[in-house]
Amino acid sequence: MKIPHSRPILVSFGLASTALVMCGLLLLEWQGGTAAVESFEWVSRTLEIQRELATVEARMSEAESGQRGYILTGQPAFLGPYNKATKDVRDRLANLRRLVADNSAQLRRLLIIESLSRAKLAELDSTIKLERAGKREVAVSIVRTTHSDSLMTAVRSGLQSMTDEEASLLRGRQKTLVMELQHGDLISLALAAALLLMLIALLVIARGAEHYRNLVTLCAWTRSVEYEGEWISFEEYLRRKFNVSTTHGISPDAL
Repeated sequence: MKIPHSRPILVSFGLASTALVMCGLLLLEWQGGTAAVESFEWVSRTLEIQRELATVEARMSEAESGQRGYILTGQPAFLGPYNKATKDVRDRLANLRRLVADNSAQLRRLLIIESLSRAKLAELDSTIKLERAGKREVAVSIVRTTHSDSLMTAVRSGLQSMTDEEASLLRGRQKTLVMELQHGDLISLALAAALLLMLIALLVIARGAEHYRNLVTLCAWTRSVEYEGEWISFEEYLRRKFNVSTTHGISPDAL
């Protein structure tokens, strides 16, 4: 009877188990990382939308300031900032439409803002043309109308509504991002702990198997086993313990 060498088997099992655990760890980390990246992208998009909304409001104010400066002074120097601001407003609004394309409520608000902005920019452009034509008094009268102020107020109100909505979305998306990161950390810790426990268990099993093998080797050489407080022959031990009858012992050459 030859006792098999169990250490190579245990080592192979340990390596295979470790590889499986590592694959599971990498898979879960990849899934958690993908979710975290997606949440981070949503947060980044929301912040970009907020910046664009703030920029549109600032450029609208700059365009209005340039228009009034030109009408009041007749100095062409005011037209440079005016033209730059109006172009930037149109570019930012186009970018906002792309950014909120997946949010129907925000898209509806943006379309209203675009309509109001076009009306306001058309008014600014018309008064500048009147100034160029020498009709300053007419241009000034348009600037002073309640309608002119109401357009700008409506644009600012619409931009603020969109900003408030994005702020609410941002809070939710930031919370989701934090949860995804914490979930990933917990998975990593749990799997690392499981891997450590498995390695410890394999080490204990390997040491126990080696001890058992050494004990059996000793018993084979002495042809005796300690069982229930007395030393008996190995054949007697097999009979009492496993009810197995043998006609020969274990040869040392078989080990």
